[in-house]
This record gives sequence, C-alpha cells and structure tokens, in this order.
Amino acid sequence: MGKKITAPKESGFNLSALSSTRDMLFGLATIMVVLFHSYVSFKAAMPKAPVLGGILDLIRNQGNKGVDMFLFMSGIGLYYSMCKNPPLKDFYKKRATRILPAVFIVAAMWFAYKSPDSINTYLGNVFFVSFFTKGVRYFWYFVLMIFLYAIYPLIHKLYQKTGLIGMICSVVGVIAVNYLLMKTAPTFYARTEIALTRIPIFLLGAWAGKFVKEGKKISSLWIALAGIVLGGIYILYFYYPFPELVYIYRYIGGIFAICHIFLFAALFSAVKMGALGTFLIWIGGYSMEIYLVHEKTASIFYNSISTGDSSKIVFYTAIFFISIVFAMALKAICQSLDKNLFYRNDKKESK
Repeated sequence: MGKKITAPKESGFNLSALSSTRDMLFGLATIMVVLFHSYVSFKAAMPKAPVLGGILDLIRNQGNKGVDMFLFMSGIGLYYSMCKNPPLKDFYKKRATRILPAVFIVAAMWFAYKSPDSINTYLGNVFFVSFFTKGVRYFWYFVLMIFLYAIYPLIHKLYQKTGLIGMICSVVGVIAVNYLLMKTAPTFYARTEIALTRIPIFLLGAWAGKFVKEGKKISSLWIALAGIVLGGIYILYFYYPFPELVYIYRYIGGIFAICHIFLFAALFSAVKMGALGTFLIWIGGYSMEIYLVHEKTASIFYNSISTGDSSKIVFYTAIFFISIVFAMALKAICQSLDKNLFYRNDKKESK
C-alpha cells in the first residue's frame, strides 16, 4: 500500500481568532483600564525590584488603550450582529437595553453623590449634556458608544458597497474633521477630543469584522510586525510619555490597541490559558459594568487610605474585587429590568 497523502497544514494567522478569543480580549482590556485608573507608582512601591516596577508603571500608564481595544472589538461584534439581518428596531433595542439602563443607573447615583448645585446641573450631567458644554468626562466612553451604535447601520451599508475605499475615506474624513475642530473650535475640541479621536479605531474594527467572520488568513509575519510596532510604541511612550500633540497621541493609541489585540489573540489561540483564561473570560463578561463602577468606587474611598504606594496597591486590589461585586449586582439588576420590563412589553406588542 502506498503512503497516505495528507494536505499540507496551512500556515499563518486566522483572523477568526479575534472572535474565538473575544471574551479573553475583553477581559484583558478591562484589566488594562482598571490598572490605568490605579494611581500608584509600582516603582516606588517595589524599591527592591525597580526594573520590574518601572515596567509595570509603563504598562499601567498605557492602560487607557484598553478603551481602544473595546472600540475595535465592538466594531467587529456589530458586524456579526448586522450580518444576521435583524430589523433595525430589534438591532437598536438590543443595544439600548444592554447599555442604557446600566449607564443611567450609575450616572444618576454618581452625580447625586457629587452633590450638584442645581437640578439643571444634575440633569445636564445625567443626560451627558455637560460632556459637550463643560467637558465632564466621567461617562465619555458611553456617550461615544451610544452615538456609534446609532450610526452603525449606515457604516455597515457604506462598507458593504465601498469596501476598503469607504473605510479609508471615512477614517481620513473623521481625522480631517477632528483637525478642523481643533483649529476652529479649540474649546469644544478640548472637551470632546477624548471621544472624537477614538472614532477611527471603531471604524477600523467595523471594517475588519468581515474578514474576521470569514476566517481570512494572514501571514504570521503580520503578527511579528505587530510585536515590533508595539515595542516601538512602548519605547516612544517611555522616552516621551506625555506628548504635547494629544491629537497624534490618541491615534498612536489606536495602533497600539490593534497590535495588542493581534498579539494576544495569537497567544490565546495558540496556548492553553487554563485558569488565567477562565478568569479573563469571566472578567470580560462584566467588562462594561466594571468600567462603569470601578473608577467611581475608587474615587469614593481614595481619601481613606494612606499615601504610601504599597498601601495603594493593596487598596486598588481590594477596590478591583469590590467593583466586580458591584458590577455583578448592576448586571443582575439590568437583566431583571430587561426580563420583567422590556421583554414583557415585547410580548404585549406581539399579541
């Protein structure tokens, strides 16, 4: 008998890994954001290991790029949702019931805690008008997500018809409009740039969704390139951590996030992560709720701790786990509202 002929194994990186490792990536991004909101110097807290402390500080300082990871992955996720051809009403309702109850519950409680000077101030904060008029940024990410969810069906149609050209034009167009705002309306831009400069990373995710869903393979050299670019960005941030040109800094953060996503998707799909993977998946399931409550919880209790960095590490570790408990409670409340209020109304309408 002749030897059995087997097809050569395809090499390269399958973009579907960005979907199969999605929950772990969301968990990783959540931990990055939590670290960023932990105002502690690891180097000062670890005098016997200054190099390790310095590396941890560098990683913590870039933790806000976890938000860019959220946005890129959200763009991919919305592509998957839209490919199911849901009625627009159902598409919007699903997004609204997922995000709005949690956001407004936390916003109502948080701004009440902040003791507003008038009911108008309170309402302006709760409904996020103050983000545009005063630059109140506590919930900027959710203001941006509500807007992006609202326009996503248009983005989906544009990319279906125009492909790469449409994506390039939309990204360049947003960057150009942002630059124009910076020059002609600097006050408004200063209040809102934290959100406006994150739109391109979402658009890139929305465009990439097609290739992720189709399981397109790319050369492993792209993963190596992502590692090189990421290393270069870390070096840039190490020597120039606070660029004066925030305008450029935000867009570099988007590149940073994409490199992170590709590298960790490759790692998570190639290596069995065990307990760490299970933990990241679990955290990823509460990513929105943790993002909503963690920084506020830390802010409330911050003045009760000593000024030592070692004490701060213990404090922020405790706050992280307390925030998980709050996040679980918040998600349970919102799921109950969805089941007993929104779902019940759906049944009435269908009769």
